[in-house]
Amino acid sequence: MKNCFYFITTLFIFFIVNPKAFSQEQDLYEYNNIIHRLEKVQSPIVTNDYIIFTQEIGHRFAGIAFDFENYSIVHKYMKQINRDIDGNITSTLMFFLLKRPANVSEITYRVIIDGIWTEDPMNPVKKYDPKSGLTLSYIDLGGTLPKITGEEKKSTVKFIYNGKSGQTVRLGGSFTNWDSRIYKLTETKKGFYELDLPLPQGKHYYNYYIGMQAIPDKTNPNKAYTSDGRIASVIVVE
Repeated sequence: MKNCFYFITTLFIFFIVNPKAFSQEQDLYEYNNIIHRLEKVQSPIVTNDYIIFTQEIGHRFAGIAFDFENYSIVHKYMKQINRDIDGNITSTLMFFLLKRPANVSEITYRVIIDGIWTEDPMNPVKKYDPKSGLTLSYIDLGGTLPKITGEEKKSTVKFIYNGKSGQTVRLGGSFTNWDSRIYKLTETKKGFYELDLPLPQGKHYYNYYIGMQAIPDKTNPNKAYTSDGRIASVIVVE
């Protein structure tokens, strides 16, 4: 009963039919490339961008909840069927792909299988939580993700550039009519440049500039061609 009480303290727990591991801007090719490489059930896999969780097939329902969301969201595992070139089933499994959260170096979590909360049977690493009195599944991420360009607070974007120390890094985009002389990033530590810039809601295109060279933002995977044919990074301010 103690285990059940801990995870039913909020009345607002809900189930996600489609996992939030990928934003609307996420490349569908990358999603398919990851899940199509899943051939067997195994311990969680940590990549640079994602954590891949798997479970055995055959459950009516399998979900997963994380400490950084206060266990208030239950994400549903999806079903994966692998076939050979003749269409014969080679393996089946359930999976959930989690986009790695920023500023998190470790994760504790629990899974719910057919209505019963438990530790992840596929993860041998556990951690005891004295506050709840529960044993939780645990993943050491080996450090936090490097900072990336993104909305730092409402309508303010923190632009990030990593490169050689001592450079002059400028910013130009659709919000400056592509004039790169207006904004300059500040080198806050060796080779790490930042700029906080208020921007209106909507989609914005931009590049960094060193000398006359335009450089798309390598911390931002979202790229597009502008109306004049240039490749630019894209940020959406909500």
